[in-house]
Amino acid sequence: MSDAYLGHPHAKIAGTLALLRHFQAFLRSTCREMHDPIGGWGHSLTQPQARHKLTFLINTAINRKAGMPDAPSRKYDPDYQRGLLQDANDLNYPRLRIYFIRTPELRRRFAHRLVTADT
Repeated sequence: MSDAYLGHPHAKIAGTLALLRHFQAFLRSTCREMHDPIGGWGHSLTQPQARHKLTFLINTAINRKAGMPDAPSRKYDPDYQRGLLQDANDLNYPRLRIYFIRTPELRRRFAHRLVTADT
């Protein structure tokens, strides 16, 4: 047996297992929606959404067991999402000059639209 969980409190491991079982029980039921215990206030999930989230949770649990740190993609970061939205608004607004693009992907893709402040 691996020592991947060595040093983790038993309550944390039991909580993860209870969460996985909660999702599995919902998917076996005939209910249409469930309250999302992770999503916060007022979030509910349909069966396909719960199946998708359960897959993500199982992959995360496997990665933790393998000793891999939790490293969510930067695209899940709220600051990145906000920057992406602001970039999309700037790029889609009918103007020719854009002075600043926040996200690196869009900065590479739309480099021809960027201008410096002194031009």
